[in-house]
Amino acid sequence: MKNVKIKEDIIMIIITSFIGFCIENFYMLFKNSVIDNRNMFLPFLLGYGLFAVAFYYIIGTPKKIFNKYELKTPKNFLVYMLICFIIVSAGEIILGTIVEKTGHFYYWDYTGLPMHFTRYASVLTSIGFSLAITLFMAYLYIPLENRVKKISKHVPMFFTIFICIVLVIDMTVSFKNMYINGGKNSVWKINIKK
Repeated sequence: MKNVKIKEDIIMIIITSFIGFCIENFYMLFKNSVIDNRNMFLPFLLGYGLFAVAFYYIIGTPKKIFNKYELKTPKNFLVYMLICFIIVSAGEIILGTIVEKTGHFYYWDYTGLPMHFTRYASVLTSIGFSLAITLFMAYLYIPLENRVKKISKHVPMFFTIFICIVLVIDMTVSFKNMYINGGKNSVWKINIKK
């Protein structure tokens, strides 16, 4: 039974990694009329998948925060969003600083945005991410997990592990390339305006 849950979690990581890739490209399409590889070779952002599943286990959902406190009022969404805001802001500052110190480049830069409080965090982006996470965890995570429970019976364990290993390799090679090149791992880009 434990192996089944591990397989379901791995599938959730894979699916939410793909969703993260799509969301980032949708944002880039809206903002700059561009879609690109988002620094990876494959159309998955493993950080999003790992974050979503870890967030579920640690923080829970807005309907059941910390998998304990069932708040029945709209206050739960505000509390959850505040928790998300703090975690997102801290995570962006930590990741951005690590990449800057080790790779000697800026992974992203929010200094052009109003209300930025470091190069890597701003009130607007943290609110945006927090709202997206809150809505995803409130309305999509559990239905997606229930769907995964049904399909996981038909997916061999070795296949899910293989795909996850491929995503780890992709992320590792991509970050290695960024470190070596001192910049983003740009593989392809489509400018929609052209």
